[in-house]
Amino acid sequence: MALSTTPEILRELALLYRRVAELERAGGLRPGEGAPDGAQREVAELGAGLHGVVATFSDDLIGVLTPAGDILHINEAVERLTGYRADEVIGKNAWSFVDEEDLASLASARSAPLDDAIPIEVRVRCADGRLRRFEFSARPWPRENPSYIVARWRDAEARHAEGARGETDARRLHEELRRAAAVARVSQLALFLPQLSDVLDAAASLAPSALDLPVGAYLEPDGGALVVRVESGVSSARGLALPQVMTLAGLARAGGAPVQSADVLRDGRLADSLLAAARAACAVAVPVRGKERAHGVLLVAGRAVRHFAPAEVHFLETVANVVATSIDARAAQEALRGRERLARAVFDHARDGLAIVDADGRCVDVNSAGERILGASFDALRGQRPADVVRCDLDLSSRGAGGGETTVTTPSGARAVEWERVPDILPGVGLAVLRDVTERRDVQTRLALADRMIAAGTLAAGVAHELNTPLAYVAANLEYLLRAMPSASREGPPAEVLEALRESAEGVERLRVIIEDLRTFVGTTGDDRGPADLESVLRSCVAMTWNDIRHRARLEKDVPPLRPVQGNPARLAQVFVNLLVNAAQAIREGDAQSNVIRLAAQALPDGKVAVEVSDTGCGIPASDLARVFEPFFTTKPAGQGTGLGLSICRTIVQALGGRIDVRSQPGAGTTVRVVLPAADPAAAGATPTPLPGRLAAPRSRVLVVDDERLVGASLRRALGSEHDVTVVASPRMALRLFEQGERFDAVLTDLVMPDMTGLELHRAIVRLAPALSGRVLFMTAGAFTEEARRAMEIAPKACLEKPVKLDDLRAALARVLAA
Repeated sequence: MALSTTPEILRELALLYRRVAELERAGGLRPGEGAPDGAQREVAELGAGLHGVVATFSDDLIGVLTPAGDILHINEAVERLTGYRADEVIGKNAWSFVDEEDLASLASARSAPLDDAIPIEVRVRCADGRLRRFEFSARPWPRENPSYIVARWRDAEARHAEGARGETDARRLHEELRRAAAVARVSQLALFLPQLSDVLDAAASLAPSALDLPVGAYLEPDGGALVVRVESGVSSARGLALPQVMTLAGLARAGGAPVQSADVLRDGRLADSLLAAARAACAVAVPVRGKERAHGVLLVAGRAVRHFAPAEVHFLETVANVVATSIDARAAQEALRGRERLARAVFDHARDGLAIVDADGRCVDVNSAGERILGASFDALRGQRPADVVRCDLDLSSRGAGGGETTVTTPSGARAVEWERVPDILPGVGLAVLRDVTERRDVQTRLALADRMIAAGTLAAGVAHELNTPLAYVAANLEYLLRAMPSASREGPPAEVLEALRESAEGVERLRVIIEDLRTFVGTTGDDRGPADLESVLRSCVAMTWNDIRHRARLEKDVPPLRPVQGNPARLAQVFVNLLVNAAQAIREGDAQSNVIRLAAQALPDGKVAVEVSDTGCGIPASDLARVFEPFFTTKPAGQGTGLGLSICRTIVQALGGRIDVRSQPGAGTTVRVVLPAADPAAAGATPTPLPGRLAAPRSRVLVVDDERLVGASLRRALGSEHDVTVVASPRMALRLFEQGERFDAVLTDLVMPDMTGLELHRAIVRLAPALSGRVLFMTAGAFTEEARRAMEIAPKACLEKPVKLDDLRAALARVLAA
């Protein structure tokens, strides 16, 4: 049977049963008591039936209705879902509880046969007056000649809440997918686009598009401003320069973090011409931070007031990170290409022979010098071991010795070749360095001692010049740290820290003295003969050489308390370090317990002090013993000695008024005895003069010109508390400062620089600022050039030799400032 209704009938029924309910309440009747007797009987009969028991097991609201919609029976779920008790609704019309706006849809649905049980969503008014959503479905019963309707109301509130949440989740998922797609696209373009500007264009357009914003821009620093390099949605802004204050991009760059403005027009922090040109009402700026520096700022803006969610800001940071990575990657690639070109140029044009070899020693690549040394072309050497192509015993495989000297027989004759294999420059690939030393060996054989002395003088000049510059800033920084740190105390640095700094300063002083010792071969001598604590010197020497000694021998020391001796501690340390190292190298590694190195000292009856360094090593043959003090003579294997050590030791000891002797027996060991004069008792007992304090000089503007960056940095640090120090790396930059109107009270310049010498700079400065004529100081790493010698002759008091002691520098500055 098909039951049909219309909205009008349902509304009438609802009004009717509301009126019945009112009358029942007015008459003091319980709901349903006003129903006809037959209806009451039917209700009772239905309540006792099997369907009542079944309905109690359902969480849904189950009811039995008449064809007109009167409720004959309903289960207990009605109270849980609507707040009505079952007896309050039995006898009422079910449609009277349905919201009037849903009656039309209910009537439309009920115009179809009930057999389909299609659920209809309706809102039911509950006992507390609120509306609750239900899915309503019904079937006629029995199927043949039905007289009842079995209805089900299923709670739809939870589904609706899930639906609302689903819509929100779907919208959020859609937004996240858009942002993820934008990040993926920018990342893809960053990988494949050749030009960085194309990547920036993509970021400036895709980032705002993913947030439904019309404006995007990328700004990068240029001097003191931020310049719009690329833009999207505000074409007139490209090339626009913004200040770094009162702009959103400037705030983001200065703070190193994202900055947003939900209402640009009301934001008192901003006076931003870019946002004004974009007619922006809201904006976010995110710094683009690279590995080592901040590259720029990514900015997006909209034309409606809005706040940006954390997820949106995080998306912009992700895009900014992609851009920064792209910038860094391109810079790294360009640097790598540059290094590859440089490496190729070095390889091709190196004066030494270079060969790329595999693990078996087969040649992969050989430069022209290598072809010349081996006497074979690369085509002949490709894929071959050198010993398979030319007459030699050269083994460049990873299993070989790794270095040494060999003889290569070429069509032009036999050649002496030093070689070394650098392993694993790439997996399974090594670099072999070949050096033709034939001529050097011949020269060493032919040169007399005088010629060697001249060569040593040249070597000393070069080494001293190259070492003095780094030594200058190391010494200045150590002296600065020693003065800057407070004395060791409970609040100050640990005593070990101060001791380490002092030891480092002593090491620097030794390096300076070593350089001075190299100059002895060209007539330069030192004059520091102050008293030296020999026990302290020997203790320090043992500490410095312990790593060489401990793998070869046991060390025995017999050093009683001694009176101070004549000499400089650093020079003496050089002597005894050299002797201890020689003793260690005379003993093979691996059997330290069977060998002994003995260090002993004693006071002699004549007031002098003797120190002996003995070893149980291989000894020196009698034929070589008379030559051990000759410069360049050595009994050590090639590469382990220069032959200058004992020669310099003898020069130092003799300059101090002492003597040095060697006794040796092959197979039994060697003893070196050093005898030093004792220090003058008055000088030895005098209280050491403390380091002078800072000289009283007025605070002045000092210009430092040095092409070595670290020298300038150390001088700025050391003098910065007393003077206003400006450091430039070239004379051209210094002259530009004078041409721009800068004024200085004194100038401290290096003498030898690439584009202009110190004397030439001095003449140019005097033309621009005549008042500085006598206020220019020169720094030199040694009088090894004609220019340096000329300066030393013209103005010896204005020349400071590197490494410059800070007290000497302050005194010189005070002198010229007072002039």
